[in-house]
Amino acid sequence: MQAQEESICIRCGKVRVVGKTWVEKIDRGSPITHTETLCPDKDCQKIVDADFAAKREKKLQIANRAAANKQISTAS
Repeated sequence: MQAQEESICIRCGKVRVVGKTWVEKIDRGSPITHTETLCPDKDCQKIVDADFAAKREKKLQIANRAAANKQISTAS
């Protein structure tokens, strides 16, 4: 297993702490270890989570519009 590098919060610059670690086994492959890191400042982490949720929602809306436009163009 690789040594974990230091992770820095993208908002406040503090060193992030390990929140959760789990192992996922994939088909016919090696197990993958996932590590979730969190900002030690809970208020900062809430803001970062909200920002990422907004970005995911915007990306999903763009993908849905692109899929609808593609469907319209193939129907014509």
